[in-house]
Amino acid sequence: MVSKEDFFKSLAPSSIEPTPMPEAAVALINHPPRDHFVEVLERVGGSLGAGDDLEHVRQRAAELVAQNLQVLSLVAGVEGNRDSAAVRDPHDLKDIDYTIAPARLAVAENGSVWISGEDLVTRNAVFICEHLIAVVDERCITGTMGEAIGQVGKLGGGWGVFVSGPSKTADIEQALVMGAHGARSMTVYVLRGV
Repeated sequence: MVSKEDFFKSLAPSSIEPTPMPEAAVALINHPPRDHFVEVLERVGGSLGAGDDLEHVRQRAAELVAQNLQVLSLVAGVEGNRDSAAVRDPHDLKDIDYTIAPARLAVAENGSVWISGEDLVTRNAVFICEHLIAVVDERCITGTMGEAIGQVGKLGGGWGVFVSGPSKTADIEQALVMGAHGARSMTVYVLRGV
């Protein structure tokens, strides 16, 4: 039987020389972050909300409520038909059609938004709904994920999540399924001058 020391000595001739880490190039956004965010958001399956002020979000929520859909709004000044204060348990949201949630920042590089746990009634509010509507101030769009990570700690709230487009999964045959593990659609309203 070979001792552990002898075994490791036998591996020494085949070891690879250590190499220094390469310099990581930072992705540059060559046009306004808002434009790039919208382009990438649509590429990952999300969509831009029609309108760039809170009134458009209110109108969309009212349209959804008029269709007798279950709308949970967590955005101040936007009314849904589900009372967020009445939510005591994550299972209370099992029949939510739309969640309207505030996003504290957005990332142009990957089309994602950061939603803080402080702004949710339960952590599952952005995942259990059929459709997610996020609302973000355009001044809170960062160019890259690196910039966004630097901002997250300043935003407070502890737990939070980056969401990029609707939920997606694919099997070995590469059959893409939307909404398998979360919202089937994601719309982002980018508000100007909030």
